[in-house]
Amino acid sequence: MSVSVILTCHNEERFIVQAVESVINQTASSRIKEIIIVNDGSTDGSAEVIAALARREPRVHVLTTAGIGLSSARNLAIRHAAGDLIAILDGDDLWAEDKLERQLAIFDNGCKAGLIYGDFVDFSAPDLSDALHVAVRRYRAGQCDTLPTYFLLDGPIIPSSMVMRREMVEDIGLFNEAFRAGEDTEFCMRAAERWTFQHVADALVYKRRHGSNITRRLDTLLPVAEGLTREWVMRRPELAHLARRRNARFYGKAGNDCVAQGEKKLGARLLIRAMRHDPLSWRVYVYFFLCALPRGMDPQVRRAAKLLFYRALRKDFADGS
Repeated sequence: MSVSVILTCHNEERFIVQAVESVINQTASSRIKEIIIVNDGSTDGSAEVIAALARREPRVHVLTTAGIGLSSARNLAIRHAAGDLIAILDGDDLWAEDKLERQLAIFDNGCKAGLIYGDFVDFSAPDLSDALHVAVRRYRAGQCDTLPTYFLLDGPIIPSSMVMRREMVEDIGLFNEAFRAGEDTEFCMRAAERWTFQHVADALVYKRRHGSNITRRLDTLLPVAEGLTREWVMRRPELAHLARRRNARFYGKAGNDCVAQGEKKLGARLLIRAMRHDPLSWRVYVYFFLCALPRGMDPQVRRAAKLLFYRALRKDFADGS
């Protein structure tokens, strides 16, 4: 099975070379049929950098668009893709060297999942000194509750970690171009409705955080999250009993994020809304504890709590819970 790699770029001159090189240097590089780069209206030096990459690597094909947006750029590349499998990489992220090798081995062994993904490393420092392994819920190809579990617990199945069957994309449709954020969640909802997912252990992607990230403010994504909740309850009424718990998770995460950015009053209001949605959520009370910490010690305690939290998740997932 051959792979078409889709890489989107918008003003990521600083990062695009690293991103493309992380694809070219894959241990399974021979399985990559093409690397389609969509330069979506970049106004920095990205166009020149991408052109130089295309001259150096014959598998690189460049599509230039005028700021059509992430979903539209991905869809354009998917329409041009010729591989049996489609892998996505955002222009500011990096792949671990053996990412494709590990995912393709699962497909080669007969896995029927439509989408294979893995954990990721969250970082912002160039030397990875602040790198944090983020554990992602471990879906399995053989489970029968992919949709309700994903509806309740959501991602983060980040696009840069995905390798998916062309057949699945043709079945469920492309990314919804009406979404400027949350398009990956909406896409995975439709995928979970008809297909299963398979998790690969360990981190496959390095996800870079910087000032231009769409997800840099989680509170701004709450209308999208609540809209998806309403849409899917109407589409699949059997999910209705999970709606309040789903919304509570989003309010809790957004409140925690606001507190981490120093906006404790806004964070506390969002956490109260989370508690009203789901008074039994232990996560909300952990977030309230972090909110109450003195400002001077908060970052250190928050990072330690994150490390313990994701370590516990990885252990739970490894035990099959």
